[in-house]
Amino acid sequence: MSGNSKPNLLHIEDSADIYQVVSALLSDLVDITLATSLNDARQNLLEQDFDLVLLDLTLPDGSGLDLLAELKAKNPPMSIIIHSSHDVSETTYNVDAVFAKSHTQLEDLRNMVMTLTGQTAVRTSAQ
Repeated sequence: MSGNSKPNLLHIEDSADIYQVVSALLSDLVDITLATSLNDARQNLLEQDFDLVLLDLTLPDGSGLDLLAELKAKNPPMSIIIHSSHDVSETTYNVDAVFAKSHTQLEDLRNMVMTLTGQTAVRTSAQ
């Protein structure tokens, strides 16, 4: 890892729009690396360590689920959040959290990232 104090997040997502929203939401909390395919994600995982992965399941070269075993085997371990248009359960895949893209409140996703990276959530009065 670099000398930067922010945790590293690997965002595995093929939608530029979703990436832009998540990047705007989280860039003050984490350093974000984008991977737009399974192959891109695997290359990034070889080149650097990540603290957290935000994983889309529908990618151009396969399912994000195909990466789960590889992600769980990494040392040091990393937290995994599935962020998908599919309805899945965190217990089914043994991940830290699951957010459905269509139902996710952005504050909930931000708070989960803060929790998993050991940062303190600050509630705002605006809703």
